[in-house]
Amino acid sequence: MRRLAVVCLVLALTVGLFFLAGCGNKKADTKAGSVETITVWTNSTHSKDLVTQLVEEYNNGPGKEKGIKIEYTVHGGDYQKIMEMAVESDQAPDLLYVIGGKPKVASKGKLIPIAEMPGGEEFLEQYGDLSRNPKFSYDGKVYSVPFNLVTIKLVYNKDLFKEAGIVDENGEARPPKTWDEVREYAKKITAAGGGTKYGIAFPMRWGGYPEWTLIKPFISSVGHDIFNHKTGRYEFSDFKELLDWLLEIKKDKSYFPGPEGLDNDPARAYFSEGKVGMVFSASWDVGVFNDQFPAKIDWGVADIPVLDLNNRYREWMNAADFLCISTMAKKKDLNKVMEVYKWFHSDEFLVKMYENSKFIPYKEEIIQMATKKPDKKGWAEFSNIKNGYMAMSLPDNLISLEGPNYRQVFMQVWTGETTIEKGLADLDRRYNAALDAAIKQGVVNISLYKDEDFDIRL
Repeated sequence: MRRLAVVCLVLALTVGLFFLAGCGNKKADTKAGSVETITVWTNSTHSKDLVTQLVEEYNNGPGKEKGIKIEYTVHGGDYQKIMEMAVESDQAPDLLYVIGGKPKVASKGKLIPIAEMPGGEEFLEQYGDLSRNPKFSYDGKVYSVPFNLVTIKLVYNKDLFKEAGIVDENGEARPPKTWDEVREYAKKITAAGGGTKYGIAFPMRWGGYPEWTLIKPFISSVGHDIFNHKTGRYEFSDFKELLDWLLEIKKDKSYFPGPEGLDNDPARAYFSEGKVGMVFSASWDVGVFNDQFPAKIDWGVADIPVLDLNNRYREWMNAADFLCISTMAKKKDLNKVMEVYKWFHSDEFLVKMYENSKFIPYKEEIIQMATKKPDKKGWAEFSNIKNGYMAMSLPDNLISLEGPNYRQVFMQVWTGETTIEKGLADLDRRYNAALDAAIKQGVVNISLYKDEDFDIRL
C-alpha cells in the first residue's frame, strides 16, 4: 500500500512537471512569436552611428515592451541600384528610403499609402496637404512625409583667404558676396598658393554635379531652377551667366586641376587638407568636414553669392523625406510597422538628429525643443534658413528625354564641344518637347508643378 502511494506520488509529480513544462514552453513561444522584426533601409551614412545607437535603445526599451525589433541597414553609394533591384524582385525591406523618384516605385504598386496604414490618416493630419506635392505623393496618395531640410552654402578656407589678403578691416577672412568676387578670390588664392593650393574645386565626376555645385546655388541670382514653376517651362537659357562665369574660372586656371576626373569625396578631402579655398556644399557636409574628413584648417560657412546684391532671390532649400512603406510590410503586423514608422518621424527622434548635427528638422518647433545646441562646426550657419525657400518638385524623373541630359551638356560646354548659347537653347528645346509629350500622354500633371504665384524674390 505504501509502495502504491509512492508510485502515485511520483506519477502525480511527473504529470505536474509535464504540464508546467508545457505551459512554460507555450508562454515562451507566445512571447517569442510576438516579436516582429521590422526591416529598414536607408543610404544615410552620415547619421549611421547615431541612428544605429537610437535603434538599439529602442529595441531594448519601447520595442521590447511592444514586441518590436528594428533591423536597420545603411547602404553606401550603390544604394539606388540595390534598392531598385530589391523592389523589382519583391525583396524590399518593410521601410525604405526611396531614391530616384517615388512615382516610379508607387506606380508599380510597390508602396503602401500612409493613409491606408493603421492610424495613418490621423498621423498625416499634422503635415497638412501633401497630396499635391509630388515629392511626397503620387496620384493623390501620400507615401512619405517631410523629415528634414537640405541647404546649400559656400564653404571657405579662412587660412587661405588670409594668406591671399582677402580680409576685412579686422584682419578676418572676408567671404565673397557675389559671383564676381568668387572668381576674383579664386584667382588670388591660386596665385598665392604657389601651384599647390587653388581657389575653388569642381567635382565634375560626381553624379550630383552640376546640380548641387552650380545650378542650385545660382537660383538665388535668377529666381528659379532649371524648371520655372511660374511659367511651367524649362528655362536653361537663364543660366547663361553661370556658364559664362564657369568658363572665366577655367580661363583663369584658378580651380583644382583635373576637375573632369574629380569626384566629390576627393574634392572635399582636398578642401579639408587645405588645398582648396572654396567649395559649394550641402548641409550634410557638416558631418563630412567634422568627422569623415576632419578639416585641418579653419573654415567658415557663407551665404550663397549672387550676381547683383540689389536683385537677389531666396536660397534654395529642400524638404526631404526619409522613409516609405513597402508593400512587403503586409507580411508583418501593420500596427507594429506603423509604430516604427511613427517613431522614425517623431519629434523626439528629430530632436536627436538636430542636436547631433545630422539633420535640419523640417519643423522650426523641433529646433526650439532641443535641450542642447549642436556643437558641430558650421551647423548653425547651414541651419540658418531665414532667407531660404522651400523648393518644389521638378518633373525631371517623369519625362523621356532624347539626347544628352543637362549634366552632359554642361560638360560639353566646359570641354568646348558646344557653345553656351547652343547648348542651353538645345536643352530648352529638348526638355520642353519631352515635357509636352509627357503632359499629352498623361504622365505629367502640370498643375502639380506650375504655380503662377511662384515668387522667391527677397
